Amino acid sequence: MNKLFPKGHRVKNLDKLIFPLLVFVVAFPFSLLAGGIGLLLYHKFYGKWFIVGGVSAVYLLISSFLIYRIYQRFITKGRWFTKRRREFILWRFMIQNGFYYTKRVKGNSNGSREKIKLPKVYLKQDKLTMSASFQLEGIKFQDRFLKIGNQLETAFSADMMNQINEGAYITFEYAIDAIRSRISAKDVRGTVKDGIKLAEGVTWNFIEDPHLLIAGGTGGGKTVLMRSLLVGLLRIGRVEILDPKEADFVKLADLEVLRDRVTWTTETMAQRVMDAHERMRARYAIMRERSNEKNETELGAFYKYDLEPDFILIDEFPSWVTELENLPRDSKIDAFKVMGDLKQIFLKGRQAGVFVIISTQNVKTDDLPSTLKDNIMFRITVGRVSGYTYQSVFGEVNENKAFKYVEKVHGKRVYGRGYVAVNGLPAKEFFAPLLPNPKNYNFYDDFKQLPRIEDIKQPVVAEVRYLQNDLIDELSTDERMFKKIKGLLKDSGVDFTGKDFSEKEKRLFVEVFDRKNNEEGTLKEIIAEVVLDLG
Repeated sequence: MNKLFPKGHRVKNLDKLIFPLLVFVVAFPFSLLAGGIGLLLYHKFYGKWFIVGGVSAVYLLISSFLIYRIYQRFITKGRWFTKRRREFILWRFMIQNGFYYTKRVKGNSNGSREKIKLPKVYLKQDKLTMSASFQLEGIKFQDRFLKIGNQLETAFSADMMNQINEGAYITFEYAIDAIRSRISAKDVRGTVKDGIKLAEGVTWNFIEDPHLLIAGGTGGGKTVLMRSLLVGLLRIGRVEILDPKEADFVKLADLEVLRDRVTWTTETMAQRVMDAHERMRARYAIMRERSNEKNETELGAFYKYDLEPDFILIDEFPSWVTELENLPRDSKIDAFKVMGDLKQIFLKGRQAGVFVIISTQNVKTDDLPSTLKDNIMFRITVGRVSGYTYQSVFGEVNENKAFKYVEKVHGKRVYGRGYVAVNGLPAKEFFAPLLPNPKNYNFYDDFKQLPRIEDIKQPVVAEVRYLQNDLIDELSTDERMFKKIKGLLKDSGVDFTGKDFSEKEKRLFVEVFDRKNNEEGTLKEIIAEVVLDLG
C-alpha cells in the first residue's frame, strides 16, 4: 500500500463516516447473532411475547455493553482501528480549523446546497511513526500549514521528530504509540558495534553517540532503567558503578561480575574516576602497539584491537560532585584532578572504548559543567522532571516542543515514561524497559550468573609532559601573559624543572587562568591562593 500511495491516505470529507463505520464493524457480528436468536425465539416461543421481549431486552443490554467495551479496546489497541481513528481526527481538525473550501451545487429540488472540499492533505501511518503532508503551492492555507506541526503534535498525542519542506508539500513526521515499543528489562541486549537496545526503535549506540545522561525524578523509573542498562552492558563490557546514595547498587558489590567495582564513599569513587583515566591511557598505548603490529597508517577504534568497552556509571552525579568539592584540605584526593580526569574521559574516551553514564534528578546550571554536558551525545528523561531540565537536557532544537508528564496510559499508572534524543536532534517519547514479574525474574540472580570481564593488562605509561606552546594554545592566552604567570608562580615557591611541564604544573596554570577570569583580586593574590590549594 505504501508503494501505491507513497504519501498515505488522502483526507477527504467521507472520513466523517469513519466512526459510524467502526461501530458497524464491531456491532455487525452481534447483529448477525441477534438475527439468529430472534429467529430461534420466534419458532420456539411464538405467541409468548413476554418471553421473547424479555430475552431480547437482556440480549440488547448485554450486546450493547460488549460492543462498547470491545469498541473502546479496539480504538485504543487495535492497529487497524487506531489508524482509522487518526484519519478521523485529522479530518475533524481540518474542518474545525476552517481548512476547507466551499461551493454551492444543485440540490435534489430547485434549491442548492453547500459542498465542502478539502485541500490535498495526506496521512501516512506505520507501526511506530506517522507523517502528515500538507499541500503548499500558493494555496490560501499555506502560511498556516507551515506552522501547524505543534498543533498536530497535541492533537495526536504524538512527538514531532522532523519537518521536511519539499516545496509542493510540507511534511511533519511524528513518533506514535511509543508504549508499543516497550520491551522487558530482562530482554535488554546489545553488541559492541550495534549498541544496547532499550526499546523497539531506540538503541544506545555508544560508539556513534558516546556517553549517556539520564535525568529523572524520584519514583519515575530511573533506577529500573539503569539496572536494565546493566542487563545489556555487563554482557559485553567492564562496568564500574559509583553510588553516592549508597542505596540502589550497593548489594551488587557482592557479585563476582562486579566485585571491587561498586563504590560509594566519596574518596573511593574519586579514585575510581582517576583509575578509569589511567585505563584509558593504557588502552591507547595498547591500541598504538597493536596498530603498529598491523602496519596501520591510522589508529582505529578500541574494538578493532580486541578490547571490550569500559563503562563508568555515576548515580546522582551532582551529589557526588558536591561531596567531592567539600573534601577536607588534608584529603589525599585532589578534586581538581578528578574532574580534569573525568573531562579527559569525556573528550577522549570514545575511541578507547571508555564511556560514562551519568544520572541525576534534575539538571540545573551548576549540576553539570558544560564541558561534560556538551560531550554527552545520548540523553534520556524518565518520570517527572522540571521544565528547565527538559530545556537543558534536550537543547535549543527542542525549545518549542510541548513536553508532557503522563501519569496514566489507557487508564493504568505507568512508570519509566519520558523522552529520548541524540544531542542536537528532536526528542521523542520513550518508555523505559518494563520491570519483569519478580516471581520469574530479578536482576540480582541474572547478574549472578554472568562471567566477569577482567581488566586488561596495562602497560607502563610514561608520564605526560606538555610543551609551553601547547599550554599557551590550550589556555587561549599569549606568551607574555604565560611567562608573567610562570614568573609569579616561581616567586611563590613553584619549582619548574625543564622546558616542558608536568600534569600537576599544567593544573596550576589552568586553575590560575580559571580564577583570573571568574574571581576578583590581584593576580598575585590569586596565584598565592592557587599555590596554597594545589601546590
